[in-house]
Amino acid sequence: MSDHRFTAMGCEVLVGGATRSERAAIERLFAEREAVFSRFVPGSELSRVNASAGRVIMVSPLFAQTLRIALDAAAETEGLVVPTLGGALQAAGYTRDSSALAPDPAPPAPAPPAGSVFALGRFVGLDAGVTLDLNGVVKALAVDDAVALIGGDGFVSAGGDVAARGELTVALPGGGSVALRAGALATSGSTKRWWLRGGNVQHHLIDPRTSRPAETPWSQVTVCGASCLAADIAAKAGFLLRERGPAWLDRKGIPARFLTADDEITANAAWRTSMGESAPCI
Repeated sequence: MSDHRFTAMGCEVLVGGATRSERAAIERLFAEREAVFSRFVPGSELSRVNASAGRVIMVSPLFAQTLRIALDAAAETEGLVVPTLGGALQAAGYTRDSSALAPDPAPPAPAPPAGSVFALGRFVGLDAGVTLDLNGVVKALAVDDAVALIGGDGFVSAGGDVAARGELTVALPGGGSVALRAGALATSGSTKRWWLRGGNVQHHLIDPRTSRPAETPWSQVTVCGASCLAADIAAKAGFLLRERGPAWLDRKGIPARFLTADDEITANAAWRTSMGESAPCI
């Protein structure tokens, strides 16, 4: 079976090893998630939730579950990977797909004040002024759910997130490759989703401590995890933690590889250890 490509969530999705019906199901899955969670679709459920800030509304089971996962990720990363940065992204100029953003001479707008989210079952409430952005966990979850639709060996790759059944050789940023035998790889960085605002480069990875695009020595961080979701959350945290990223992920036993803009590679101890094992990425 040949590889299958399509575009969703602002990136190319590549599917390998799937039957025709499985490929169609995977396309539907991505389309459905995008229709629910896109900030750029006025009729999406996410847009409806953001428009309701200041009051409590009922959301779909899918939305409630995804928001709960995002809030759990915020707790696991000590407040680094949070779902409440939609306003900061808009202030930085990320108001449509980054490929459609033209240079804007105006400086970034002031970032909105921080706020909180109330979530109890299917009831959700945002503080006034809070805007959710769930794209990070949504894409990783879609990859995990999509690869589960493949009956035999195969893989799904979307915008730096890769999950596989069966062994897969995956190219790494900056050169080299890794044998993925189980689990997933996720890469987060500032090299693809960026734009110019006020003559300065902006990107989509917002530091919640500043509400601005993160300033970090890393251009891309690649993490191996049991799932795309786990790997993606860890990669974002490593990116945002700057020089402390490698050691922080080591303390959690998470293999990670860090790349600078000059293509200098730093691998943490967990990554180096995994490279010496027969199944380097599990």
